[in-house]
Amino acid sequence: MERGKKGLSSIVTTLIIILLVLAAIGIIWGPIRNLLSNSSSSLSQTSCFSLNIQATKVNYTGTAGQYVITLQRQDTGNSGIGSAGAYLVFYNSSTNNANPIDFEGSTGYVSGAHGMFTSPYQVQTATFSTGIVNATRLDVTAYYTDPNTGKVVSCSSPQTLSFGNA
Repeated sequence: MERGKKGLSSIVTTLIIILLVLAAIGIIWGPIRNLLSNSSSSLSQTSCFSLNIQATKVNYTGTAGQYVITLQRQDTGNSGIGSAGAYLVFYNSSTNNANPIDFEGSTGYVSGAHGMFTSPYQVQTATFSTGIVNATRLDVTAYYTDPNTGKVVSCSSPQTLSFGNA
């Protein structure tokens, strides 16, 4: 080294470069960590692509607001989902059922086979009292319990069946 020249030693320069790299990693890691933590709910929704529960038939019973509903689970591909359920929302020309009916639950249940769909291609028919008179449309939203988190995942795209009411 020449005397009289002022400058940074190679050790100090190396330390500054290491500190800059660590700062850059810290700045980049924040958004990546948020992206990774938010992706778990997106991964849960991907199972919904292959889970399909739809209404195949809806008949009015003649009693105000009561309907016989036939649902079928038709998985496309290997969803890896064991048991699945369905929320039902009925509509008529002026209103909808603001409180979805759980096909598994007892609210509104009158008779028939109802509950969780435990296998693909399973069919269940049950009678429910909906509180909606002259319904013309039914939305069926599938749900399942995520085996990793134990949380209920409600699929975002309902299956819709329009029907006439005699």
